[in-house]
Amino acid sequence: MIIDTIRYRRDHHYPYGEAVCRALEYIIHLNPNDMRSTVELEGKNMYLMKQKPTTKLFEEQLAEAHACYADIHLVLAGEEWQGFASPSDKNQAVEDQLEKRDYILFQHVENEGRIRLLPGDFTVYWPGEIHRPNCHLAGSVDLVKIVVKIHRDLLAT
Repeated sequence: MIIDTIRYRRDHHYPYGEAVCRALEYIIHLNPNDMRSTVELEGKNMYLMKQKPTTKLFEEQLAEAHACYADIHLVLAGEEWQGFASPSDKNQAVEDQLEKRDYILFQHVENEGRIRLLPGDFTVYWPGEIHRPNCHLAGSVDLVKIVVKIHRDLLAT
């Protein structure tokens, strides 16, 4: 997991591997007001989605993990809280679609931490890392964000 910001990066240098750096460069140079909801950056291996979710309380939002894709979550407007946790035998999966749709959902996860994200802040979750996006301590809050999906085959470079 990575937590960082693009707000103050003038050099646009990130020590996170080539694929993540390419994704961040795409984000920095795009105009989110003019973009479609989904944009393929490198075909199905790297694509981004502009999302406008309404947040939920942590107790109302399911946690998730992916096997094939890493996620970058970048807040454009609003405030987002995210949960994160390590894999554990005590985590309670409620839906397993890893083979068909590359996600598994959890109701409860052990030792969950929380992070607050403001516009310009981003997180990176590697394949297998559990995260609970689109949360807020106040419950229902409007949010605008970009999620970039990077296939694990690109992460080796």
